[in-house]
Amino acid sequence: MNLDKIVCNCLDVTNGMIKDAVENGANTLEEVQEITGAGTVCGACIDDVQRLIDYFVAERDK
Repeated sequence: MNLDKIVCNCLDVTNGMIKDAVENGANTLEEVQEITGAGTVCGACIDDVQRLIDYFVAERDK
């Protein structure tokens, strides 16, 4: 996975920023939004952000 790929164009939030948020304890979309702002402007990326959260939480909890 390219951690430099932008997932939220409105705020330039990358896959890596989502990963960092999860690794620092965020477990939900709301928690990741609070940390990164991803999905809080136009909302177009919310499904992608949620998929990344699910993936990174599963990886973290292995």
